[in-house]
Amino acid sequence: MTETQQAATATARADGRDIKARRVVTLGLRMTGGTVGGAAAWIGVVGVAVWIANDVTPFAPALSRVTEWAVIALVLALWGAAVLIENVANTAADWIDPDARDGDDLWEIASTIQRLAHDVRLGADYDDVRISVQCSRVLPAVEQLLGALGDMYDEDNEQDEASAAYNAALSVREAARLFGEKYGQTA
Repeated sequence: MTETQQAATATARADGRDIKARRVVTLGLRMTGGTVGGAAAWIGVVGVAVWIANDVTPFAPALSRVTEWAVIALVLALWGAAVLIENVANTAADWIDPDARDGDDLWEIASTIQRLAHDVRLGADYDDVRISVQCSRVLPAVEQLLGALGDMYDEDNEQDEASAAYNAALSVREAARLFGEKYGQTA
């Protein structure tokens, strides 16, 4: 194995561990966001019940000095803290979830490319667009994506999907080569 292949393998392994860790953290955050409201409600109900019970049969002198307004303020503060924790946990989970946007970026990219094609048909400078396609290396990037999909399907023994992804990758590779991509050549 060459040094480049070893570095790529190490990066893929690190990325794989990173994705697993992010999934675990995301799950924990979503569980926190989902349970904090219920936990706060139960704590509030038990607290108010204890306060009322202490009012009927005094068993904790400190609770006797707590007024109705203080109880209302504490319940509202508890509820506010629960809402805040829930929102922060869910927002953080959305932010770090490695699966939250699987493929979503491709919809935006496809829309942008479709708009470019429409603009070219309406008279945009097609030479500039061609140069941008070549310089951005969008075709080799699509080839890499299709190859990675093929690898994953192959790993899961889904041969039909793997074959389709590999064939698509080869077609895009050929298109990129015809469009000026110099595979294996240095400048």
